[in-house]
Amino acid sequence: MVLTMYTIGQFAALGRVSVRMLRHYDAIGLLVPAEVDDRTGYRRYAPQQLSPLLRIAQLRDLGCPLDDAVAVLRADDEQVALRRVLQRRRADLVASVAADTARLARLDEQLRHLEGETEMTTVDYRRLDPVTVYAASAVAAGSDNVPGAVDEVLPGLHDALEASGVAYREPGIFWYEPIEGTEDLRVWVSWIADDEPVEDDAWQVVELPAVERAAVTTYRGEMSGIGAAWGAFMQAVVADGGEFSGPCREVYLQADGPQSTWVTELQQPVV
Repeated sequence: MVLTMYTIGQFAALGRVSVRMLRHYDAIGLLVPAEVDDRTGYRRYAPQQLSPLLRIAQLRDLGCPLDDAVAVLRADDEQVALRRVLQRRRADLVASVAADTARLARLDEQLRHLEGETEMTTVDYRRLDPVTVYAASAVAAGSDNVPGAVDEVLPGLHDALEASGVAYREPGIFWYEPIEGTEDLRVWVSWIADDEPVEDDAWQVVELPAVERAAVTTYRGEMSGIGAAWGAFMQAVVADGGEFSGPCREVYLQADGPQSTWVTELQQPVV
């Protein structure tokens, strides 16, 4: 019986990939032809090689890198490896969709601002008194990931404070510290400590120092629009000749009920 073999063109058509990609898979050792003619260099592929080719094509269509295809095809248990790869890819896509949704909300807010639907930013300047807070933090890989960092630490901090019985009160105070040499931010969330602060492994007792002069404005509305509010606020401060000095803060004066009713004070130390 003569074994059916596919030319590289036939094999590429069956797998819905280009001949160039098949040559690349050969070069990196991902999918090596069953035969290569020593004289002509023509590649031929066996029928049983179609299954791994289709798996590679499937993973590429889902946006998985070739390293994932290598991991799946070389695994002792292909199904276990495939499940792991697909779960990781799904998590990446969920995070990407969330980031794009947040960007879309900020874009819409900017368009509303340009169309005159947003009021002019009113900026006050005043001294901020020192305050002691119970705080926890996480690192956000860039400003787009700040909401995720908040979601990471806020519920745990709240539950730990509730379970401990320590006296604390609103408003919640958030602040952001750039991590030198990176685009990352350390995101701090906190509530004000009443009475004598109590140390615990679940939080840090932080003394937020007095600020002799801070630019302050009030933002009302959804958290999706707070980035645009910060942008307009900081532009207004620059227009006033202000120079930023120290981490900014967000003070959640009203954070119950629908976000459309929330009231947040934005504070930026200035020279």
